[in-house]
Amino acid sequence: MDREEIRAMEPKYTGNTRHLTEGEAEEIKHTDPTYGDDAESLLEHIPPVLFLGANRLQ
Repeated sequence: MDREEIRAMEPKYTGNTRHLTEGEAEEIKHTDPTYGDDAESLLEHIPPVLFLGANRLQ
């Protein structure tokens, strides 16, 4: 992995509190099922009922 790719991962996985090592970045890449997913694809996994709000369910 190049340094730019690792730096792009840091906000999501460390909250910019530290820098990832190349080994940590490789481990995340191969073990995190959400690696590479963008925000839109993550929304697909949220049940629609959660978007209704508490008032609509009463």
